[in-house]
Amino acid sequence: MNRSVFRSVFFILGGVFLASCQTRHDEVVAKVGGEEITVSDLQSRLRETPSAYQQYAASAEGRKQFLNLMVRERVILLEAKKSGIQRDPTYRQAIDQFRQKWERSLKDNQDSLLVQTYLRKLRSKDLAASDTEVQTYYEGHRAEFEHPVEVQASHVLVPSEAEAQMVLSRLKNGEAFDRVAKEMSKDPATAARGGKLNPFRHGMLVPEFEAAAFQLKEGELSGIVKTQFGFHIIKKTGEKNLPPRSLADAKEEIRARLERERFDQWVMAKQATLGVKINDQAMAAVKAPAPSAANPVQEP
Repeated sequence: MNRSVFRSVFFILGGVFLASCQTRHDEVVAKVGGEEITVSDLQSRLRETPSAYQQYAASAEGRKQFLNLMVRERVILLEAKKSGIQRDPTYRQAIDQFRQKWERSLKDNQDSLLVQTYLRKLRSKDLAASDTEVQTYYEGHRAEFEHPVEVQASHVLVPSEAEAQMVLSRLKNGEAFDRVAKEMSKDPATAARGGKLNPFRHGMLVPEFEAAAFQLKEGELSGIVKTQFGFHIIKKTGEKNLPPRSLADAKEEIRARLERERFDQWVMAKQATLGVKINDQAMAAVKAPAPSAANPVQEP
């Protein structure tokens, strides 16, 4: 909405806000041809700059230099408009590409917000675990909380069982675990450090991985362990006993665990109802994304 429209609206409302429109926040700091740069324009642009530049702009001289940059930008913009370059095919193509990208981004944000809103509703009702359920779980797993254990382990993650068998063969033939992990593991969070995972307790990792890791002896290798992330070979490198945990201390962790299990079950049920079909041939053509810092064995 432009400034003239704002003035018209305020005039129709009886001029109640007329005085506020003349505050310093609307004061014009520079004019470039017929265009104005206001205090609020300048402050808005300053907020969008990197923090290092914002520190520089904390001084009066810094803000003045920043305004000079905005003035130069407006000069170029006005001349560009006068030149008719908006009709240039390259410019039009760039605008169309930007519009398409913006529309995709808008849709992605709308879908993401819809998912987040629905999940909050789902967690507050269908997935919510009561205090009674939390207590029942604690009583049924009392040994886990009265004698908690923390495990240290390393793993190699590969996408196929054939590759997992290759990894296992190399390790059984005496190759160093960290070397094999660096060469073959597809877990970007751990491959570079030889497959080493952060220490974990019960309930922190996906069940299949956790079950295999906890039953190993220190220094022992697992067989091939399949999870939703792929195929793992695990080596247990250490184990430590932790202080007992009371119900009050473990309450929220148990609640989160129960709600996560319910969510997994809910998703699987919906997948079965909707019918999910994977085209493996098409998937083979998909390029791998850039590495991320996510831990692929850590549940979301």
